[in-house]
Amino acid sequence: MRAVLGCDDAVARFVSDQIPFGGTGGFAPCTAMGVANDEDFLVGGFVFHNYEPAIGVIEISFAGTARHWLTRPVLYAAFSYVFNQLGCQLACSRTPASLRHACRIARAYGFKQVLVPRLFGRGEDGILSTLTVEDWRANGFHKENR
Repeated sequence: MRAVLGCDDAVARFVSDQIPFGGTGGFAPCTAMGVANDEDFLVGGFVFHNYEPAIGVIEISFAGTARHWLTRPVLYAAFSYVFNQLGCQLACSRTPASLRHACRIARAYGFKQVLVPRLFGRGEDGILSTLTVEDWRANGFHKENR
C-alpha cells in the first residue's frame, strides 16, 4: 500500500461513496490522501476537512475497500500531515455507530470516543472520536514518534 497525493477531488469522492449516511454536502474545501494497492488501484483514503488553523483542529473522514489498507506507514503519513505538517493540536472524526469495526480501529489507534445520539439522523447514532497530538505521539504505533 502506498500514499497517493494530488488527487484531492477523486479521493474525496471515493471516500464519500464509501461512507453511509454521508449526506450530499461533500467535503469542500478539503485536502485528501489516497491509498493505492500494488496494482495502483485506489483502495482507501483520508479526507482532511473543516480545518480551523487558528485553533489547530481538523476533521478527518476515512474509508477503504480493501481489508488491510490501514497500514502503519499509511497511518503515519496521514497523521504526520495533520500533526507535523499542519501543526494541529486535535483531529476529530465522526463515524456512524453501526460501523463498529471503524470505531474499534479509531479507539485502538488512541482516539477518545463519545456516543452522540442521532448524529447521522433519527435512525443512526454516531461516534465522535478525538485524537490530540500528545495522544498520537504517545500511542506506540510509530517508532518515528519515539
